[in-house]
Amino acid sequence: MIKTNDKKFVSIIWGYSPQLYNFSAEENYHLHILNIARNLGYKTYVIIKGTKTSLENDPNFDLGTEVIDYKNIFHFLFQIVKFSIKKSLFYVNSYEWQSFLIPFLSRKTIFMAHSQPIRKNKAKQYIQNFVYIFFKTIRLNNESEKDFLIKQRINKGKLFVIPLIVSQKIFHIIDDRAKRSNLVYFGNVTKVKNLETILKALKEVATYYPSIKLNIVGEVYDNEFVDQINNLNLNENIILHGHKAQNEQLTNLLNTTIISINSSISEGQCVSVYDTALCGNVLCLPKIMSFTGVFKDTALFHDIHDHKALAQNIITYLKNPQLTQEHRRKNIEMINKNYSKEAVEKKLRNLILKI
Repeated sequence: MIKTNDKKFVSIIWGYSPQLYNFSAEENYHLHILNIARNLGYKTYVIIKGTKTSLENDPNFDLGTEVIDYKNIFHFLFQIVKFSIKKSLFYVNSYEWQSFLIPFLSRKTIFMAHSQPIRKNKAKQYIQNFVYIFFKTIRLNNESEKDFLIKQRINKGKLFVIPLIVSQKIFHIIDDRAKRSNLVYFGNVTKVKNLETILKALKEVATYYPSIKLNIVGEVYDNEFVDQINNLNLNENIILHGHKAQNEQLTNLLNTTIISINSSISEGQCVSVYDTALCGNVLCLPKIMSFTGVFKDTALFHDIHDHKALAQNIITYLKNPQLTQEHRRKNIEMINKNYSKEAVEKKLRNLILKI
C-alpha cells in the first residue's frame, strides 16, 4: 500500500502563459488542480515543455510543487516512465501528441483536453477515440461533450463532467440599475476565435445603431484583424483594451456593456464568456457544443460564420429589454449553481479519490 505522503500527482502542461499570472486563484486551472491534489495528500509535480520559470515565476505558484521541464521526447518519456513506476496519478492537461502516449505507459490517468472533443476530420477523430479508450478517466466541460463521446463508443463510465470554475468573487453585477450600452468580446484575438464574423456583424448593426461600440478585451494575435477593422470602416466603433488582469477594473468594464459576443470555430469551456455573463451581459454565441448544451434557451445562437444572423441576434437583444433581463437572470443563476468553487471542487476531489 502506498503511504499518504508517497502519493504523487503529476500534471502534464504543454506551456504556461504569463497572462495566467493575473487570473484569480480559482480560474487558474493549472494551479487549481494542483491545490486540490495537495489538499488530498499528494506530492505534486508538473512536467512542462520549455522553460519551467514561466510557471515558477507566477506569484501564485506554490513552490512546494516540483517543476520538470523536458528538453526532448526522450526526456519526456523518461519522466513519464519514472513516475509511472512510482504509481503516480497523471493529470494530462494538454491536447498534444505527446499526451497521447501517457495512457500506454500508466494506468492512473485523467485527461482534460480544454477543447471540444469533435475533431476536424475522421482520421483525427479516430486517433482521439482510440487513445481515449486507454485513459482511465476523461474530464469534460459539459453534457454535450459526454453525449458526443458516448456516440463515439467511449465507455460512459470513464466520462466525468466537471467544468472549470467561474469566479463569483471577481465577476458579478455591481449595480443592477446601472444603464448599460455597447458590446464586448472578452478573450485574445486569434484565427480560431473568428473575429471576422463579429466585425461583419458589427458593421450590419452599426447601420441601425451608428454610435455602437465593440470593446475588445484581450491581446490581438491575428495579424489580419486591424486590416479587417480598416476595410470595414469600423475604427470609430472599436475600442481595443488589450489584456486586463482579473480585478475590480475589469469587473467595472464588463459592467458597462450589455451584450457579450463570441463566434469561435472551436472552444473548450471558454470561461471568459461565463465571466461576462456574471457581470450582467447577455450572450450571442456560435452553434458549437461548448455553448449550445449549456446555455440552451438563455442565449441567442448563430452559425459560426453567419454574420447576418449574429447581427440580428444583437439587434434582438437591443430592442427587447425584457428578454435581456430574463436571459441575464437565468444565466447568472445557472452559473452560480453549477460553476461555483464549492460545486466544482467537490467533484474534483471525488474524481481523484475514485482513482
